[in-house]
Amino acid sequence: MKHTALKTICICLASTYGGQAMANTACEGTGPLTIISATDDGLYEETHGPENTIDGNLDPGSRWSNESQGTAKSLLLDLGAEQTLKGLNIAWYKGNSRKSNYMVEVSADGTDYQTVIPQGQSAGETADFEVTELPPVQAQFVRIVSNGNESNEWNSIVEVAATGCGTAVEKPDQPVLTERRGNGLFGLRADQTPGQNFDLLGWYVTTPADDDGDGKSDSVYENDLAAGWTDKRFFYTDPATGGMVFRSTPAGAKTSANTSYTRTELRGMLRRGDGTIQTRTANDMPNKNNWVFSSAPASAQAMAGGVDGVMKATLAVNQVTRQGKDYQIGRVIIGQIHAKDDEPIRLYYRKLPKNKYGSIFYAHEPATGKEQWIEVIGSRSNTAANPDDGIALDEVFSYEIAVKGEPEGDQIIPMLHVKIIRDDGTEVVAEPLDMRDSGFSVENEFMFFKAGAYSQNNTSPEPETDFDRVIFYALEATHDPAPEATGEAATQAPEPVLTTPALPGVVFDDSFADGGREDGADAMDSNWWTTSSSAALEIAPNTLGLVTGGSGRGIRTTFTPQTLAEGQTLQASFTFTTPETIGTDRDSALRIGLYDKLGRAELEGDLSASSKSPNAAYDGLPGYMIDFDIGLADASAANIDIRAHKNDTQGRLLGTTKGYTRLGGGGDPYTFEAGKTYTGTMSLKPVANGVEITGSLGSEGEVLSTFTHLDEGSEVNNIGMLAFHVNSKTFGSSKKADTPDNGIDFSRVTVEVLP
Repeated sequence: MKHTALKTICICLASTYGGQAMANTACEGTGPLTIISATDDGLYEETHGPENTIDGNLDPGSRWSNESQGTAKSLLLDLGAEQTLKGLNIAWYKGNSRKSNYMVEVSADGTDYQTVIPQGQSAGETADFEVTELPPVQAQFVRIVSNGNESNEWNSIVEVAATGCGTAVEKPDQPVLTERRGNGLFGLRADQTPGQNFDLLGWYVTTPADDDGDGKSDSVYENDLAAGWTDKRFFYTDPATGGMVFRSTPAGAKTSANTSYTRTELRGMLRRGDGTIQTRTANDMPNKNNWVFSSAPASAQAMAGGVDGVMKATLAVNQVTRQGKDYQIGRVIIGQIHAKDDEPIRLYYRKLPKNKYGSIFYAHEPATGKEQWIEVIGSRSNTAANPDDGIALDEVFSYEIAVKGEPEGDQIIPMLHVKIIRDDGTEVVAEPLDMRDSGFSVENEFMFFKAGAYSQNNTSPEPETDFDRVIFYALEATHDPAPEATGEAATQAPEPVLTTPALPGVVFDDSFADGGREDGADAMDSNWWTTSSSAALEIAPNTLGLVTGGSGRGIRTTFTPQTLAEGQTLQASFTFTTPETIGTDRDSALRIGLYDKLGRAELEGDLSASSKSPNAAYDGLPGYMIDFDIGLADASAANIDIRAHKNDTQGRLLGTTKGYTRLGGGGDPYTFEAGKTYTGTMSLKPVANGVEITGSLGSEGEVLSTFTHLDEGSEVNNIGMLAFHVNSKTFGSSKKADTPDNGIDFSRVTVEVLP
């Protein structure tokens, strides 16, 4: 870190009274003043919080960034005591390439501020400190107010230093952190969509809308839901808590002519976005999208996607209908197990208009026999008195619905368990319901969970404004795995996802001769998918372009997973040509990864992800990244880094290094030149005590750099996906397809197993 030279350094101690520091207004000289905290309004960009401005680090990555969006932003500095402030030194982000307008205000008490710099502007000539002298002024608080720069509305400062004299203040061990706004209850984010706050790849949603005019309620399926779809009328994020809002009006469309009521409701989808698996089969047999009871025949279990199940939810009911027929008012279904035609359970919340609290009860609709009603809290009666132990509107509570098979002699008895957990932790547990005679333990029956707001009132005289509204704060559904099929059932069950024991030889060798991104006409080509923006790919005969000029973008290919034995090596080789523009100071900007797909069907297709729209399909994939530095100011520092993918929830593949643990880096320094062809390799080799990861870079037949690291104890050995990512402003100046300077062009990518 560089420091501005000071002619005179003086720290003058102030007198104290009652344990409080008193300012020494007569101090002389000038020295560095301690800044004990830097805070803002909490709307800063992800990891670029205000505390970065006082961490002593002039690296541009350690900065404060907060976008104006029409409103000026303030960085508030606390000097710890009233001081004589004589100077303020600011290192602006990109300060050597653009100017930022700002003003500076100071205050002795944090309430009354005076302006000391009314119209300041950075010079736009240095990324180091810009020194600003001030007439001596008494201040404990300094407020830098900025409203964008020459290029955009971002306010970004790398580091701030204050000078003057006064009271000696000790710098805290830990900075004061501004909590990033948007965080709601239960760790949810009010500034994100339901698909970002919850794992919705295992659900689709139906709402009362009929926007396509087909006379039925509209549904949005897993991939779109997980990618961030919302509807401000019926399904959206609560701006106060971050919860997932389900709103349903009696006036809306219904799912079919046989349905009497409207809903905004999720439907469980075990296929998790794999469109090759039907929602339900034409012959209404179990399939991998649905689950069955453990009391069902073995053939049914083998065909299903899971056996038995537990759904847990935390929620609050905010509104129920208040008008209509007395047997319909105030009731809404908040959770279900739905069978092929019937419902093993419909869980109701009901609050009558005259009551303070609501009741919880459920219906068991068997495939054979009469419907049963079970009261859990309060009564389901149309004239029920206020239940003293009931649940109020807006009260947060949880429910758990579970089906478990219990042995009885040589039989398995399907038992239904229902539990309500109050906000104080107390539990209300219903008596387990025996479902052996309900008709669900047969081969041609299957189940799926549902959750949301399924309105049970279609008689309100004001159907547009009389509605049900439920907010979910947590939702989880789990199942036991389906057993492997045997005998006759094996011919009925879909083939499982297979891995291939690795045999020496080429897995694929794609030279893009057919000008397509699919595994098509060429004998050894591969499928290519986007990992970030859909505009990342540019296809032409003999070339596959990764369009990255002004945006960070990624692509990937999937192949038959190769299970490596100890001593075998899986090597990916890639040849590409750089464009006419090479970026500068782009650390770890070209990234390559090899991963275990974990059998996730959703990876077989385009699957975008970004910091604002993460995708859970990328979480926890065992694998590794190598990355290259581009255009470093100190060319001797360019190396090859190796990182291991962590089992966390970044929801991105190679677009960030946050989801990785850096294992090491090295190799000879290298540089990238414009318009030149390079060949790189990445290889994984399981050995007795871990996995060896190697990266290399070469050009014109010469190896420029190579580095190997051993990840001790690693058991990663099943690889089925190769990915590439380039950060913005690294290769090229344009981010548009079909322009000559928009990224790198691959001419050949090969994956092979070496003996």
